Amino acid sequence: MRWTWGSFTRSVAFRWIVSYSVILFIPVLLSIFIYSQTRDIVENEIKRASSAMLQQVRYIVDGELQQTESLAAQLMINTDVLKLLEKTSTDSENAYLVYRMKQEFNKQLSSNDFIKGIYVFSSAQGAVLSSETYVEERMFFEMKHHTESFAYEDWLGLMKERQPGKYVMLPVELQGKRTMTPSYIRSFPEQAGGGSSGTLLFPLNAEKIKAMLENIDWVEQGQVFIMDSNNQILFRSSGDAAESLSVFPDWNDRGTGTFTDTIEGVESTITLESSDTTGWKYVSVFPTDVFWERTRAIQTMNLLGLVACMVIGGMVIYYFSRKNYNPVKQLMSVFSRGPQEVRGADLDEYSFIRNSVLETIRERDDINNKHVQQLKVLQNYYLGRLLKGQADRSMPLAEMAKTHHLAWTSDRFAVLLFYIESDGVDEAVLSLSPFIVSNIMTDVVKDRLPLHFTDVDGTLAAVVNVDPEREHSWKDDIEDALAQASEFISARYDLRFTMSGSELQTGIHGIHQAFLQSLEAQEYRMVLGEEMLIWYGDVQPSGSGYFFTVNDQMILINFLKADEFEKAKQMVDRVAHQAFQSQASLEIAKFVLLDVATTLIKTIPEQEQSGIAWDEWRPLKRLLGCATKADFHRELLDILERVVAVLRCKPTVQTSVGIGDKVLEYVSEHYNDKNLSVSLIGDHFRLSPQYVSRLFREQTGQGLHDYISQTRVEAAKKLLLEGTSIDETAGQVGFASGHAFIRVFKKYEGITPGKYKTIQ
Repeated sequence: MRWTWGSFTRSVAFRWIVSYSVILFIPVLLSIFIYSQTRDIVENEIKRASSAMLQQVRYIVDGELQQTESLAAQLMINTDVLKLLEKTSTDSENAYLVYRMKQEFNKQLSSNDFIKGIYVFSSAQGAVLSSETYVEERMFFEMKHHTESFAYEDWLGLMKERQPGKYVMLPVELQGKRTMTPSYIRSFPEQAGGGSSGTLLFPLNAEKIKAMLENIDWVEQGQVFIMDSNNQILFRSSGDAAESLSVFPDWNDRGTGTFTDTIEGVESTITLESSDTTGWKYVSVFPTDVFWERTRAIQTMNLLGLVACMVIGGMVIYYFSRKNYNPVKQLMSVFSRGPQEVRGADLDEYSFIRNSVLETIRERDDINNKHVQQLKVLQNYYLGRLLKGQADRSMPLAEMAKTHHLAWTSDRFAVLLFYIESDGVDEAVLSLSPFIVSNIMTDVVKDRLPLHFTDVDGTLAAVVNVDPEREHSWKDDIEDALAQASEFISARYDLRFTMSGSELQTGIHGIHQAFLQSLEAQEYRMVLGEEMLIWYGDVQPSGSGYFFTVNDQMILINFLKADEFEKAKQMVDRVAHQAFQSQASLEIAKFVLLDVATTLIKTIPEQEQSGIAWDEWRPLKRLLGCATKADFHRELLDILERVVAVLRCKPTVQTSVGIGDKVLEYVSEHYNDKNLSVSLIGDHFRLSPQYVSRLFREQTGQGLHDYISQTRVEAAKKLLLEGTSIDETAGQVGFASGHAFIRVFKKYEGITPGKYKTIQ
């Protein structure tokens, strides 16, 4: 296959190469990220290690300095030292005291190797006592401190000045060599006559501190300093300590910590620590390359490894992409219908194969669906003809079942009819209700009885084939399945249905007889009401006669003409109950109910019968459309109420013009009557409740029930403001209970009566 660049970028092979490359780049990117993070971690560890080592030096040196200052404090109060300072001459009487002091000094020096000597200068005697000698001051200077740059007068001035306790750089003779050595100097307390009695001097062991600094890692590649507060180097790991770090003026502005700076053109890692005791600074300066010398080797290996991964990974990507593409290429040739067929410009190989497979499956499914639909149509057509008794009965049962794919194993049949209804269900659901009921019933009972559903003149019917072994239990199976299906359908789809069933019949000709039995059982829904299941064997009709006689008609008419409306209603209820008693004849019941409705309408004046009763009410159509006794009873009572309304309005038609004002006056006088209602007001004015309510709304623009409630609420507000309790107020304004009063008061005022009393 020859590819252009555009077709190659849409190919599966290109996607595989991109996918494999992404997978390859994931570890590469992770390696780069890990390397950068490792570099940061190493750098932080370097800084932390450098700071930790310098802090360790600071802790040791500060500890030694504290011991030195503590020793100085002890000597300041030593009685022998103080006695020696009080003497004014160096005669022999001081020899024993000097001897003891030398012994004490040697003892202190042997236990503290941080100091190299203890010198006590006596101002009164002009002499210096050390662990080695006790000589006159000039001689001591010549022995220990004399250099070309440090004169006797400078030294003597330093000894006689008031020294609170500090560290100074002095030339001190140590092991036959005079070197600038940090020394701790402190004056003794002043004498009574004024001036210091003497000065204490401790030369520090510079060699020990220098050895300590030289033990720090990497010190051979860098420097470690200890400086005083004036940036003068007191100690350093190598070289002469008597130097100044004035070349680094910005160090005074930095706090403690580790940072990177360029020192004499070399990038260096610098760590600063400050002493808590003397104010000294501890500084380490190391070239950054010292730390990264080995890391660069790791970096080089990492880069080489990444390059090797890219090269090897690219070769592996190419190999596997080509190898995996060969089966796809073969599939392309299989699904291509001809050598000239080319896949669409916007399709890759997978899309082409998928579309080809889907098209093949779709063609197969269309053929299967058409076959199933045709078979279903043939089944429904044949079952419908069987139910109506129009099918060819000469065909053997087994051959007929095989031809129409009917799972019949015996010649015993029953027919079930389903009447489906719903309260306010969606029209789409109602239109699918036969499909819903048939499928759910089939799923529930399929393991016990074969059901085959069809539609017969808009009614859902099912033919049940009953095996001889289940002839005694098939009704129980149907009833169990019906209960399960009804519960699920009612909860899930808000549908209700009633099933009527026949008795068992034999042979193909018996299917039509079973259908007729189911139809007759279904008619008894209006007698039995909304029963879920009606069996033909349970509804054998009785031979009762026509019980609504001419005499009964006259009694009903007289009740209506005499305004005995309640008695008329009781008579209608009695006749309806008698018509729908168990196992009554349906034909007689229908005729009786139609006769009752005709008798009721006869009481209306003739001039109003055609315009109201027959044209507007349409009682015959409504009664014939009833399916249950409850529907019949409800329609009869509705006709009775309409007739009563017309009869009540007859004598008051001329006076109904001002009925609104009369009702207002009547309510104002009787609002505290607990029995006051729309019905009571209608009876008072000899009008039906519906009619007086409609007239009141037309003339006042307000509902009568709302006006009664608002009148009571307004009267209650006055009583509440007078301090009357809620229960007493409810009784005085006509409410049956305090609870009803609170509910109505909150409806019209928005708050409870108790809250109203509080805020007023």
